[in-house]
Amino acid sequence: MTILYLNRYHWQWLRPPQALLPGFIAMLIIAIFLWLGILQPLEWMAYNKLFQLRGAVTWDERIVLVTIDDPSLRAFGQFPWSRKRYIQLLNVLDTAQPNVLAFDIIFSESSTEDRLFAQAIERHGRVVLAQAWDNTGDIWLPISELQQAASITGHILTSKDADGMVRKVLPQIKGIPSLGIAAVKLYSTFAETPPFPDLKHPIWINWVSKIQDMPHYSFVDVVQNRIPMERFKNKIVLVGVTAPGIDSLITPFDYNPPTGGVCVYATSINNFLQRQVLQLFSPGAWVILLLLGGTGLSWLIYGWQIRQKLGLFGGLCIGWGFLTVWMLKLNYWLPVAAPIGLFALTTGSVILHHHLKVRAENQSLQRLAYYDGLTQIPNRRRCDQYLLQEWGRMNREKSFLSLILCDVDFFKRYNDTYGHQAGDACLKKVAQAISQSIKRPSDLVARYGGEEFVVILPHTDVDGAILIAEEIRSHVQALAITHEASQVSQQVTLSLGIASTIPTSDITPELLLKAADEALYRAKEQGRDRFVAATHVN
Repeated sequence: MTILYLNRYHWQWLRPPQALLPGFIAMLIIAIFLWLGILQPLEWMAYNKLFQLRGAVTWDERIVLVTIDDPSLRAFGQFPWSRKRYIQLLNVLDTAQPNVLAFDIIFSESSTEDRLFAQAIERHGRVVLAQAWDNTGDIWLPISELQQAASITGHILTSKDADGMVRKVLPQIKGIPSLGIAAVKLYSTFAETPPFPDLKHPIWINWVSKIQDMPHYSFVDVVQNRIPMERFKNKIVLVGVTAPGIDSLITPFDYNPPTGGVCVYATSINNFLQRQVLQLFSPGAWVILLLLGGTGLSWLIYGWQIRQKLGLFGGLCIGWGFLTVWMLKLNYWLPVAAPIGLFALTTGSVILHHHLKVRAENQSLQRLAYYDGLTQIPNRRRCDQYLLQEWGRMNREKSFLSLILCDVDFFKRYNDTYGHQAGDACLKKVAQAISQSIKRPSDLVARYGGEEFVVILPHTDVDGAILIAEEIRSHVQALAITHEASQVSQQVTLSLGIASTIPTSDITPELLLKAADEALYRAKEQGRDRFVAATHVN
Protein backbone atom coordinates (compact mmCIF):
# COMPACT_ATOMS: atom_id res chain seq x y z
CA MET A 1 0.00 0.00 0.00
CA THR A 2 1.41 3.37 -1.04
CA ILE A 3 0.95 6.30 1.31
CA LEU A 4 0.96 9.74 -0.29
CA TYR A 5 2.50 12.35 1.97
CA LEU A 6 2.48 16.06 1.16
CA ASN A 7 4.14 18.46 3.54
CA ARG A 8 3.24 22.14 3.83
CA TYR A 9 5.80 23.09 1.16
CA HIS A 10 4.15 20.77 -1.36
CA TRP A 11 0.65 21.92 -0.50
CA GLN A 12 1.46 25.56 -1.25
CA TRP A 13 2.12 24.69 -4.89
CA LEU A 14 -1.21 22.97 -5.40
CA ARG A 15 -3.74 25.13 -7.24
CA PRO A 16 -7.39 24.56 -8.13
CA PRO A 17 -8.27 24.50 -11.85
CA GLN A 18 -9.87 27.96 -11.59
CA ALA A 19 -6.40 29.38 -10.83
CA LEU A 20 -5.75 29.32 -14.59
CA LEU A 21 -8.98 31.14 -15.52
CA PRO A 22 -7.94 34.79 -14.84
CA GLY A 23 -4.73 34.33 -16.79
CA PHE A 24 -6.52 32.66 -19.67
CA ILE A 25 -8.96 35.57 -19.90
CA ALA A 26 -6.08 38.08 -19.78
CA MET A 27 -4.20 36.12 -22.43
CA LEU A 28 -7.26 36.06 -24.68
CA ILE A 29 -7.84 39.82 -24.32
CA ILE A 30 -4.22 40.67 -25.15
CA ALA A 31 -4.29 38.30 -28.13
CA ILE A 32 -7.40 40.08 -29.46
CA PHE A 33 -5.76 43.48 -28.86
CA LEU A 34 -2.72 42.33 -30.82
CA TRP A 35 -4.86 41.03 -33.67
CA LEU A 36 -6.81 44.32 -33.84
CA GLY A 37 -3.64 46.43 -33.51
CA ILE A 38 -4.96 48.30 -30.48
CA LEU A 39 -1.59 48.21 -28.72
CA GLN A 40 0.40 49.30 -31.78
CA PRO A 41 0.62 53.04 -30.88
CA LEU A 42 1.99 52.11 -27.45
CA GLU A 43 4.54 49.78 -29.05
CA TRP A 44 5.67 52.60 -31.34
CA MET A 45 6.18 54.88 -28.36
CA ALA A 46 8.13 52.14 -26.60
CA TYR A 47 10.18 51.52 -29.78
CA ASN A 48 11.35 55.14 -29.79
CA LYS A 49 12.10 55.14 -26.07
CA LEU A 50 14.04 51.88 -26.26
CA PHE A 51 16.52 53.29 -28.76
CA GLN A 52 17.01 56.34 -26.58
CA LEU A 53 17.64 54.13 -23.54
CA ARG A 54 19.99 51.89 -25.48
CA GLY A 55 21.93 54.94 -26.64
CA ALA A 56 23.90 55.65 -29.79
CA VAL A 57 26.24 53.11 -31.39
CA THR A 58 29.14 53.75 -33.76
CA TRP A 59 28.50 54.19 -37.47
CA ASP A 60 30.33 51.96 -39.91
CA GLU A 61 33.30 53.88 -41.33
CA ARG A 62 32.58 52.53 -44.82
CA ILE A 63 29.54 54.83 -45.15
CA VAL A 64 29.87 58.52 -46.01
CA LEU A 65 27.02 60.97 -46.45
CA VAL A 66 27.15 63.95 -48.79
CA THR A 67 24.38 66.27 -47.64
CA ILE A 68 22.40 68.78 -49.62
CA ASP A 69 22.11 71.10 -46.64
CA ASP A 70 21.48 74.78 -45.97
CA PRO A 71 25.07 75.89 -46.83
CA SER A 72 24.81 74.05 -50.17
CA LEU A 73 21.44 75.64 -50.94
CA ARG A 74 22.83 79.07 -50.15
CA ALA A 75 25.80 78.42 -52.46
CA PHE A 76 23.96 76.83 -55.43
CA GLY A 77 20.44 78.16 -55.11
CA GLN A 78 17.04 76.59 -54.62
CA PHE A 79 16.62 72.81 -54.95
CA PRO A 80 16.33 70.96 -57.36
CA TRP A 81 19.60 71.78 -59.06
CA SER A 82 20.81 71.46 -62.61
CA ARG A 83 22.74 68.35 -63.67
CA LYS A 84 26.05 70.18 -63.69
CA ARG A 85 26.19 70.16 -59.90
CA TYR A 86 26.09 66.36 -59.84
CA ILE A 87 28.57 66.20 -62.71
CA GLN A 88 30.93 68.25 -60.56
CA LEU A 89 30.39 65.80 -57.67
CA LEU A 90 31.08 62.78 -59.89
CA ASN A 91 34.24 64.35 -61.28
CA VAL A 92 35.55 65.07 -57.79
CA LEU A 93 34.71 61.62 -56.38
CA ASP A 94 36.15 59.93 -59.47
CA THR A 95 39.58 60.81 -58.10
CA ALA A 96 38.82 58.81 -54.92
CA GLN A 97 38.12 55.49 -56.65
CA PRO A 98 37.07 52.88 -55.80
CA ASN A 99 33.82 53.98 -54.20
CA VAL A 100 30.08 53.53 -54.70
CA LEU A 101 27.98 56.63 -55.25
CA ALA A 102 24.25 56.26 -54.48
CA PHE A 103 21.82 59.12 -55.19
CA ASP A 104 18.71 59.43 -53.01
CA ILE A 105 17.38 61.68 -55.76
CA ILE A 106 15.15 60.73 -58.71
CA PHE A 107 16.24 62.21 -62.04
CA SER A 108 12.94 61.61 -63.83
CA GLU A 109 12.77 64.89 -65.78
CA SER A 110 14.93 65.36 -68.85
CA SER A 111 17.55 68.08 -69.08
CA THR A 112 19.88 69.44 -71.77
CA GLU A 113 22.75 68.28 -69.57
CA ASP A 114 21.63 64.63 -69.42
CA ARG A 115 24.23 63.41 -71.94
CA LEU A 116 27.09 65.00 -69.98
CA PHE A 117 25.62 63.62 -66.75
CA ALA A 118 25.34 60.12 -68.28
CA GLN A 119 28.93 60.31 -69.46
CA ALA A 120 30.07 61.27 -65.95
CA ILE A 121 28.11 58.32 -64.52
CA GLU A 122 29.68 55.91 -66.98
CA ARG A 123 33.12 57.29 -66.29
CA HIS A 124 32.69 56.80 -62.52
CA GLY A 125 31.42 53.28 -63.07
CA ARG A 126 29.73 52.51 -59.74
CA VAL A 127 26.64 54.68 -59.49
CA VAL A 128 23.24 53.76 -58.04
CA LEU A 129 20.24 55.82 -59.18
CA ALA A 130 16.89 55.93 -57.40
CA GLN A 131 13.39 55.11 -58.57
CA ALA A 132 10.07 55.04 -56.77
CA TRP A 133 6.33 54.45 -57.04
CA ASP A 134 3.67 56.93 -56.01
CA ASN A 135 0.40 56.15 -54.22
CA THR A 136 -1.39 55.45 -57.51
CA GLY A 137 1.18 52.86 -58.58
CA ASP A 138 2.86 55.06 -61.17
CA ILE A 139 6.60 54.53 -61.36
CA TRP A 140 9.15 57.33 -61.30
CA LEU A 141 12.26 56.21 -63.17
CA PRO A 142 15.46 57.98 -64.09
CA ILE A 143 15.36 58.97 -67.74
CA SER A 144 16.52 56.07 -69.90
CA GLU A 145 19.86 57.63 -70.82
CA LEU A 146 20.85 57.98 -67.16
CA GLN A 147 19.41 54.57 -66.21
CA GLN A 148 21.50 52.87 -68.91
CA ALA A 149 24.62 54.67 -67.71
CA ALA A 150 24.10 53.66 -64.07
CA SER A 151 25.32 50.34 -62.71
CA ILE A 152 22.02 49.61 -60.93
CA THR A 153 18.86 51.29 -59.74
CA GLY A 154 17.30 50.98 -56.29
CA HIS A 155 13.84 51.92 -55.10
CA ILE A 156 13.33 54.52 -52.37
CA LEU A 157 9.75 53.63 -51.52
CA THR A 158 9.16 53.75 -47.76
CA SER A 159 6.03 53.59 -45.65
CA LYS A 160 5.66 55.83 -42.62
CA ASP A 161 3.74 54.66 -39.57
CA ALA A 162 0.95 56.75 -38.09
CA ASP A 163 3.44 58.64 -35.91
CA GLY A 164 5.45 59.70 -38.97
CA MET A 165 8.38 57.33 -38.48
CA VAL A 166 9.79 54.78 -40.92
CA ARG A 167 10.54 51.50 -39.14
CA LYS A 168 10.99 49.10 -42.02
CA VAL A 169 11.97 49.02 -45.68
CA LEU A 170 10.94 46.57 -48.37
CA PRO A 171 14.10 44.79 -49.59
CA GLN A 172 12.77 44.66 -53.12
CA ILE A 173 9.70 45.63 -55.12
CA LYS A 174 8.96 44.00 -58.48
CA GLY A 175 12.50 42.72 -58.57
CA ILE A 176 14.03 46.14 -57.87
CA PRO A 177 16.17 46.18 -54.67
CA SER A 178 16.03 49.03 -52.20
CA LEU A 179 18.61 51.77 -52.58
CA GLY A 180 20.55 50.44 -49.58
CA ILE A 181 20.70 46.86 -50.86
CA ALA A 182 21.65 48.04 -54.34
CA ALA A 183 24.52 50.11 -52.91
CA VAL A 184 25.84 47.20 -50.83
CA LYS A 185 25.60 44.80 -53.80
CA LEU A 186 27.64 47.21 -55.91
CA TYR A 187 30.09 47.71 -53.07
CA SER A 188 30.62 43.93 -52.84
CA THR A 189 32.23 43.98 -56.32
CA PHE A 190 35.45 45.37 -54.86
CA ALA A 191 35.13 44.84 -51.08
CA GLU A 192 34.05 41.99 -48.86
CA THR A 193 30.55 42.30 -47.39
CA PRO A 194 28.48 40.04 -45.09
CA PRO A 195 25.71 37.90 -46.66
CA PHE A 196 22.32 39.54 -46.91
CA PRO A 197 19.48 38.52 -44.59
CA ASP A 198 16.27 36.99 -45.96
CA LEU A 199 15.06 39.50 -48.55
CA LYS A 200 11.56 38.02 -48.80
CA HIS A 201 10.38 39.89 -45.71
CA PRO A 202 10.50 43.55 -44.65
CA ILE A 203 13.79 44.67 -43.12
CA TRP A 204 13.35 46.42 -39.79
CA ILE A 205 15.52 49.46 -39.14
CA ASN A 206 18.01 49.27 -36.29
CA TRP A 207 18.66 52.98 -35.72
CA VAL A 208 22.28 53.88 -35.03
CA SER A 209 22.42 57.45 -33.72
CA LYS A 210 21.96 61.03 -34.85
CA ILE A 211 22.79 61.64 -38.49
CA GLN A 212 25.38 64.20 -37.36
CA ASP A 213 27.34 61.40 -35.69
CA MET A 214 28.11 59.62 -38.98
CA PRO A 215 30.82 60.86 -41.40
CA HIS A 216 29.00 63.51 -43.44
CA TYR A 217 30.12 66.40 -45.58
CA SER A 218 28.28 69.30 -47.15
CA PHE A 219 27.76 69.01 -50.91
CA VAL A 220 29.29 72.42 -51.49
CA ASP A 221 32.42 71.52 -49.53
CA VAL A 222 32.92 68.32 -51.53
CA VAL A 223 32.56 69.84 -55.02
CA GLN A 224 34.81 72.75 -54.05
CA ASN A 225 37.53 70.28 -52.96
CA ARG A 226 37.54 71.34 -49.34
CA ILE A 227 37.34 67.68 -48.18
CA PRO A 228 40.36 65.31 -48.55
CA MET A 229 39.53 62.68 -51.17
CA GLU A 230 40.94 59.77 -49.12
CA ARG A 231 37.81 60.07 -46.97
CA PHE A 232 35.75 58.73 -49.88
CA LYS A 233 38.07 55.96 -51.02
CA ASN A 234 36.65 52.42 -50.53
CA LYS A 235 33.41 53.92 -49.21
CA ILE A 236 29.71 53.89 -50.00
CA VAL A 237 28.87 57.53 -50.62
CA LEU A 238 25.21 58.48 -50.21
CA VAL A 239 23.95 61.75 -51.64
CA GLY A 240 20.69 63.10 -50.23
CA VAL A 241 18.82 66.10 -48.91
CA THR A 242 19.03 66.96 -45.22
CA ALA A 243 18.00 70.60 -45.44
CA PRO A 244 14.89 71.36 -43.33
CA GLY A 245 11.53 71.16 -45.06
CA ILE A 246 12.64 68.80 -47.88
CA ASP A 247 12.00 65.06 -47.47
CA SER A 248 11.91 65.29 -43.66
CA LEU A 249 12.28 62.14 -41.58
CA ILE A 250 11.73 61.47 -37.88
CA THR A 251 13.95 58.95 -36.11
CA PRO A 252 14.33 58.06 -32.41
CA PHE A 253 17.51 60.18 -32.42
CA ASP A 254 16.42 62.92 -34.85
CA TYR A 255 13.04 64.05 -33.68
CA ASN A 256 13.21 67.79 -33.23
CA PRO A 257 14.45 68.86 -35.68
CA PRO A 258 13.95 65.89 -38.04
CA THR A 259 16.56 64.71 -40.51
CA GLY A 260 16.38 63.82 -44.21
CA GLY A 261 14.97 60.67 -45.78
CA VAL A 262 18.45 59.60 -46.88
CA CYS A 263 19.06 58.62 -43.25
CA VAL A 264 16.85 55.52 -43.79
CA TYR A 265 19.22 54.16 -46.42
CA ALA A 266 22.35 55.17 -44.53
CA THR A 267 21.01 53.25 -41.55
CA SER A 268 19.94 50.21 -43.58
CA ILE A 269 23.40 50.06 -45.24
CA ASN A 270 24.99 50.28 -41.79
CA ASN A 271 22.73 47.43 -40.61
CA PHE A 272 23.78 45.25 -43.56
CA LEU A 273 27.50 45.91 -43.18
CA GLN A 274 27.46 45.42 -39.40
CA ARG A 275 24.99 42.50 -39.43
CA GLN A 276 22.72 44.53 -37.19
CA VAL A 277 19.37 44.15 -38.96
CA LEU A 278 16.69 44.30 -36.29
CA GLN A 279 15.14 40.93 -35.43
CA LEU A 280 11.50 40.71 -34.35
CA PHE A 281 9.66 38.63 -31.79
CA SER A 282 8.82 35.33 -33.49
CA PRO A 283 5.27 33.85 -33.49
CA GLY A 284 6.49 30.95 -31.34
CA ALA A 285 7.91 33.38 -28.79
CA TRP A 286 4.55 35.19 -28.73
CA VAL A 287 2.78 31.93 -27.88
CA ILE A 288 5.24 31.22 -25.05
CA LEU A 289 4.91 34.77 -23.72
CA LEU A 290 1.11 34.65 -23.73
CA LEU A 291 1.06 31.27 -21.99
CA LEU A 292 3.65 32.19 -19.33
CA GLY A 293 2.43 35.75 -18.75
CA GLY A 294 -1.21 34.69 -18.75
CA THR A 295 -2.05 31.24 -17.41
CA GLY A 296 1.44 30.67 -15.97
CA LEU A 297 1.49 33.91 -13.97
CA SER A 298 -2.13 33.38 -12.92
CA TRP A 299 -1.33 29.90 -11.57
CA LEU A 300 1.77 31.17 -9.75
CA ILE A 301 0.22 34.09 -7.85
CA TYR A 302 -3.27 32.66 -7.34
CA GLY A 303 -2.85 31.99 -3.63
CA TRP A 304 -0.60 34.96 -2.83
CA GLN A 305 -1.42 38.05 -0.80
CA ILE A 306 -2.26 41.22 -2.75
CA ARG A 307 1.00 42.88 -1.69
CA GLN A 308 2.97 39.91 -3.01
CA LYS A 309 1.05 39.94 -6.29
CA LEU A 310 1.67 43.64 -6.82
CA GLY A 311 5.31 43.23 -5.86
CA LEU A 312 5.85 40.51 -8.44
CA PHE A 313 4.00 42.57 -11.07
CA GLY A 314 6.29 45.53 -10.42
CA GLY A 315 9.34 43.28 -10.57
CA LEU A 316 8.20 41.74 -13.85
CA CYS A 317 7.65 45.16 -15.42
CA ILE A 318 11.07 46.43 -14.34
CA GLY A 319 12.76 43.18 -15.35
CA TRP A 320 11.09 43.17 -18.75
CA GLY A 321 12.13 46.78 -19.28
CA PHE A 322 15.78 45.95 -18.61
CA LEU A 323 15.50 42.84 -20.81
CA THR A 324 14.13 44.79 -23.79
CA VAL A 325 16.97 47.34 -23.61
CA TRP A 326 19.58 44.57 -23.30
CA MET A 327 18.07 42.61 -26.19
CA LEU A 328 18.01 45.73 -28.35
CA LYS A 329 21.75 45.95 -27.83
CA LEU A 330 21.82 42.44 -29.33
CA ASN A 331 19.66 43.62 -32.27
CA TYR A 332 16.39 42.10 -31.06
CA TRP A 333 13.26 44.20 -30.72
CA LEU A 334 11.09 42.81 -27.92
CA PRO A 335 7.55 44.14 -27.49
CA VAL A 336 6.91 46.27 -24.43
CA ALA A 337 3.24 47.33 -24.28
CA ALA A 338 1.78 43.85 -24.87
CA PRO A 339 3.84 41.98 -22.21
CA ILE A 340 3.40 44.67 -19.56
CA GLY A 341 -0.30 44.88 -20.44
CA LEU A 342 -0.49 41.09 -20.10
CA PHE A 343 1.23 41.14 -16.71
CA ALA A 344 -1.06 43.94 -15.51
CA LEU A 345 -4.23 42.32 -16.83
CA THR A 346 -3.35 38.93 -15.39
CA THR A 347 -2.46 40.35 -11.98
CA GLY A 348 -5.59 42.51 -11.94
CA SER A 349 -7.76 39.58 -13.03
CA VAL A 350 -6.37 37.35 -10.27
CA ILE A 351 -6.95 40.09 -7.68
CA LEU A 352 -10.49 40.69 -8.99
CA HIS A 353 -11.19 36.95 -9.08
CA HIS A 354 -10.01 36.63 -5.48
CA HIS A 355 -12.14 39.62 -4.46
CA LEU A 356 -15.24 38.18 -6.12
CA LYS A 357 -14.55 34.79 -4.58
CA VAL A 358 -14.22 36.26 -1.07
CA ARG A 359 -17.32 38.35 -1.66
CA ALA A 360 -19.29 35.29 -2.76
CA GLU A 361 -18.06 33.34 0.27
CA ASN A 362 -19.06 36.21 2.57
CA GLN A 363 -22.48 36.36 0.95
CA SER A 364 -22.81 32.61 1.39
CA LEU A 365 -21.84 32.89 5.06
CA GLN A 366 -24.21 35.80 5.47
CA ARG A 367 -26.98 33.78 3.93
CA LEU A 368 -26.24 30.91 6.30
CA ALA A 369 -26.31 33.37 9.20
CA TYR A 370 -29.49 35.22 8.21
CA TYR A 371 -31.57 32.68 6.26
CA ASP A 372 -33.49 29.66 7.41
CA GLY A 373 -32.01 26.48 5.98
CA LEU A 374 -35.38 24.74 5.52
CA THR A 375 -37.66 27.44 4.04
CA GLN A 376 -34.90 29.61 2.47
CA ILE A 377 -36.46 32.79 3.86
CA PRO A 378 -34.88 35.10 6.49
CA ASN A 379 -34.56 33.63 9.98
CA ARG A 380 -35.21 34.99 13.49
CA ARG A 381 -31.85 36.76 13.64
CA ARG A 382 -32.51 38.63 10.41
CA CYS A 383 -36.05 39.41 11.60
CA ASP A 384 -34.82 41.01 14.83
CA GLN A 385 -32.15 42.99 12.94
CA TYR A 386 -34.58 44.23 10.29
CA LEU A 387 -37.29 45.11 12.81
CA LEU A 388 -34.82 47.27 14.75
CA GLN A 389 -33.64 48.93 11.54
CA GLU A 390 -37.15 49.75 10.29
CA TRP A 391 -38.28 50.83 13.77
CA GLY A 392 -35.63 53.55 13.74
CA ARG A 393 -36.46 54.56 10.15
CA MET A 394 -40.22 54.77 10.79
CA ASN A 395 -39.48 56.73 13.97
CA ARG A 396 -37.57 59.32 11.92
CA GLU A 397 -40.21 59.41 9.19
CA LYS A 398 -43.17 59.34 11.61
CA SER A 399 -44.82 56.55 9.65
CA PHE A 400 -46.68 53.38 10.58
CA LEU A 401 -44.91 50.05 11.08
CA SER A 402 -47.04 46.90 11.15
CA LEU A 403 -46.27 43.33 12.21
CA ILE A 404 -48.10 40.09 11.45
CA LEU A 405 -47.38 36.90 13.39
CA CYS A 406 -48.55 33.74 11.61
CA ASP A 407 -48.90 30.29 13.19
CA VAL A 408 -49.80 27.03 11.40
CA ASP A 409 -52.85 25.62 13.14
CA PHE A 410 -52.36 22.24 14.88
CA PHE A 411 -48.98 21.72 13.26
CA LYS A 412 -47.82 19.24 15.91
CA ARG A 413 -50.76 16.98 14.99
CA TYR A 414 -49.81 17.39 11.31
CA ASN A 415 -46.27 16.14 12.09
CA ASP A 416 -47.61 13.27 14.18
CA THR A 417 -50.01 12.24 11.43
CA TYR A 418 -47.93 12.66 8.28
CA GLY A 419 -44.36 12.57 9.58
CA HIS A 420 -41.60 15.16 9.86
CA GLN A 421 -40.65 15.07 6.20
CA ALA A 422 -44.20 15.97 5.23
CA GLY A 423 -44.14 18.64 7.94
CA ASP A 424 -40.99 20.17 6.48
CA ALA A 425 -42.57 20.18 3.01
CA CYS A 426 -45.66 21.85 4.46
CA LEU A 427 -43.60 24.63 6.07
CA LYS A 428 -41.78 25.27 2.79
CA LYS A 429 -45.08 25.69 0.93
CA VAL A 430 -46.54 27.93 3.61
CA ALA A 431 -43.40 30.11 3.64
CA GLN A 432 -43.64 30.45 -0.15
CA ALA A 433 -47.35 31.35 0.04
CA ILE A 434 -46.71 34.04 2.67
CA SER A 435 -43.82 35.45 0.61
CA GLN A 436 -46.08 35.69 -2.45
CA SER A 437 -48.49 37.82 -0.45
CA ILE A 438 -46.11 40.78 -0.07
CA LYS A 439 -45.32 43.06 -3.00
CA ARG A 440 -42.91 45.76 -1.85
CA PRO A 441 -39.12 45.29 -1.52
CA SER A 442 -39.22 46.83 1.96
CA ASP A 443 -41.61 44.18 3.30
CA LEU A 444 -40.00 41.18 4.97
CA VAL A 445 -41.19 37.61 5.63
CA ALA A 446 -39.16 35.55 8.13
CA ARG A 447 -39.42 32.27 9.96
CA TYR A 448 -39.84 33.23 13.58
CA GLY A 449 -39.47 29.74 15.01
CA GLY A 450 -40.98 26.28 14.57
CA GLU A 451 -44.26 26.75 12.69
CA GLU A 452 -44.38 30.52 13.31
CA PHE A 453 -43.72 33.18 10.67
CA VAL A 454 -43.50 36.96 10.93
CA VAL A 455 -44.22 39.67 8.38
CA ILE A 456 -42.72 43.17 8.83
CA LEU A 457 -44.54 45.91 6.92
CA PRO A 458 -42.96 49.42 6.92
CA HIS A 459 -45.17 52.36 5.89
CA THR A 460 -48.27 50.22 6.55
CA ASP A 461 -51.09 51.00 8.98
CA VAL A 462 -53.42 48.44 10.54
CA ASP A 463 -55.89 48.51 7.64
CA GLY A 464 -53.10 47.79 5.16
CA ALA A 465 -51.81 44.99 7.41
CA ILE A 466 -55.32 43.46 7.51
CA LEU A 467 -55.39 43.37 3.71
CA ILE A 468 -52.02 41.59 3.69
CA ALA A 469 -53.31 39.12 6.33
CA GLU A 470 -56.34 38.31 4.19
CA GLU A 471 -54.00 37.84 1.20
CA ILE A 472 -51.86 35.43 3.24
CA ARG A 473 -54.87 33.35 4.33
CA SER A 474 -56.09 33.24 0.74
CA HIS A 475 -52.73 32.00 -0.58
CA VAL A 476 -52.44 29.34 2.12
CA GLN A 477 -55.99 28.12 1.47
CA ALA A 478 -55.15 27.89 -2.23
CA LEU A 479 -52.39 25.39 -1.36
CA ALA A 480 -55.12 22.95 -0.25
CA ILE A 481 -52.72 20.94 1.90
CA THR A 482 -54.66 18.10 3.49
CA HIS A 483 -54.75 18.18 7.31
CA GLU A 484 -57.21 15.57 8.61
CA ALA A 485 -55.97 15.96 12.20
CA SER A 486 -56.94 19.66 12.32
CA GLN A 487 -59.93 20.60 14.48
CA VAL A 488 -60.89 23.62 12.33
CA SER A 489 -60.49 22.44 8.72
CA GLN A 490 -59.58 19.49 6.55
CA GLN A 491 -56.74 21.64 5.12
CA VAL A 492 -53.78 23.51 6.60
CA THR A 493 -54.83 26.92 7.97
CA LEU A 494 -53.17 29.83 9.73
CA SER A 495 -53.93 31.96 12.75
CA LEU A 496 -52.59 35.52 12.52
CA GLY A 497 -51.98 38.34 14.99
CA ILE A 498 -51.66 41.91 13.73
CA ALA A 499 -50.12 44.90 15.50
CA SER A 500 -49.44 48.38 14.13
CA THR A 501 -48.01 51.60 15.51
CA ILE A 502 -45.99 54.71 14.72
CA PRO A 503 -42.64 54.05 16.43
CA THR A 504 -41.49 56.58 19.02
CA SER A 505 -38.65 56.78 21.48
CA ASP A 506 -41.14 56.00 24.31
CA ILE A 507 -41.82 52.44 23.14
CA THR A 508 -39.66 49.60 21.88
CA PRO A 509 -39.96 47.03 19.06
CA GLU A 510 -40.50 44.36 21.69
CA LEU A 511 -43.84 45.95 22.59
CA LEU A 512 -44.95 45.68 18.96
CA LEU A 513 -43.99 41.99 18.95
CA LYS A 514 -45.79 41.49 22.26
CA ALA A 515 -48.96 43.14 20.91
CA ALA A 516 -48.89 40.95 17.79
CA ASP A 517 -48.32 37.85 19.90
CA GLU A 518 -51.28 38.71 22.14
CA ALA A 519 -53.45 39.25 19.05
CA LEU A 520 -52.32 35.84 17.74
CA TYR A 521 -53.28 34.27 21.08
CA ARG A 522 -56.77 35.78 20.85
CA ALA A 523 -57.10 34.49 17.28
CA LYS A 524 -56.39 30.98 18.54
CA GLU A 525 -58.84 31.43 21.45
CA GLN A 526 -61.56 32.51 19.03
CA GLY A 527 -61.28 29.26 17.05
CA ARG A 528 -58.14 29.63 14.84
CA ASP A 529 -58.12 29.99 11.03
CA ARG A 530 -58.53 33.76 11.41
CA PHE A 531 -56.68 36.98 12.18
CA VAL A 532 -57.07 39.42 15.06
CA ALA A 533 -55.67 42.96 15.13
CA ALA A 534 -54.37 44.50 18.34
CA THR A 535 -56.20 47.66 19.34
CA HIS A 536 -53.13 49.41 20.74
CA VAL A 537 -49.41 48.96 21.48
CA ASN A 538 -48.10 49.93 24.93
